[in-house]
Amino acid sequence: MAGDVCERAHARRLVETVLERAGRLDVLVNNAGGQFFGPAELIGAKGWRAVWRLNVDGLLNMAEAAFELALEQAGGGTVVNGTLSPHHGMPGMAHSGAARAAAEALTRELARRWARAGVAVTAVAAGHFDTQVLEKHPASVRAGASRTVSLQRLGTEAEHAWLIALLASSLGRAFSGTTITLDGARDNWRGPWPPPGLADESGEVPVEERR
Repeated sequence: MAGDVCERAHARRLVETVLERAGRLDVLVNNAGGQFFGPAELIGAKGWRAVWRLNVDGLLNMAEAAFELALEQAGGGTVVNGTLSPHHGMPGMAHSGAARAAAEALTRELARRWARAGVAVTAVAAGHFDTQVLEKHPASVRAGASRTVSLQRLGTEAEHAWLIALLASSLGRAFSGTTITLDGARDNWRGPWPPPGLADESGEVPVEERR
């Protein structure tokens, strides 16, 4: 289903289906996203476009469909854009870092554009979380993920869910136009790259195997 949001017509159909079934739409959480691990110089045009279409085009398609078909007519609502924290670069995932920076810029622009219609738009930039997504990364990347976090642990799904719930509430509307970083203070981390234990015996950071 997530891949459907890459096409504007499919995104609109998703919103229309919600309206048909529920009669209204109050909150949209844009949580479709993805990337792969590899050096910037090895990211091909096809891989770059795939990451961009899902993380940027998909976000914009869904947000605009929700606004045009539901939120504007209802006189308000909330859009929460799920993204990652790209603020100090994303070594090994340059394509995703660029897309996530674009997501933050879109959040600010849409919040300004839709404010008069009563629609709040915020973003949540997550750091390293303990989810199934980590399973596809190289073992050394998984093992070293928590060492890049000031708290020395990964985030939990419950912590992310609580923040989304807050932003979907009336209090969350006060955050419109902002990006909230939920990363255990990882943005403040100033260790070396790569972190100890991440590189292999040759000194290189391992590349994710692509099927």
